[in-house]
Amino acid sequence: MPVDFSRPMHQWLPTLTYAGFQPGLPDLVLGRLPEPVSIAVGRAYKGWIVESEAERAALADALDRPIPQPEPGRLHFKSGPDAACAAPSEGPCFLALYTPPSEGWPFLVLSAWPADRERRTRIQRDRYIWETFAQKAAALAELERLSPLLPDAPVLRQPG
Repeated sequence: MPVDFSRPMHQWLPTLTYAGFQPGLPDLVLGRLPEPVSIAVGRAYKGWIVESEAERAALADALDRPIPQPEPGRLHFKSGPDAACAAPSEGPCFLALYTPPSEGWPFLVLSAWPADRERRTRIQRDRYIWETFAQKAAALAELERLSPLLPDAPVLRQPG
């Protein structure tokens, strides 16, 4: 079934909030992309890193509107919901495992990198990288893989 992108995003992009489970950890709002979009971009999820109530409200407002389309079929998240949570961020490095808050959603590994670190693709807010994992074991393996890259960073695991 084709997706009607002229409708508010929340009608075709189901989202779920992974709450920061310790002081200083951001919330992650994860959206499950519809199949035509996920195939085009090569991933199943779109995510936003939310650090404040104001950003949460701005993101909710953006998701209540249609996504900007500078030309038909070209979705422009950057001028839509991404703008709500795009300000550069600073803070300590960490690795964190977020447990799915609802059945059928993935585990998330969020890493916060130092400012002087080589920039990578998919980095958000000048410091964060997140990945999704269907199984907890795979998420734990990713934490082990990343730990030597951020040797002084605490590894935080959400209870559960």
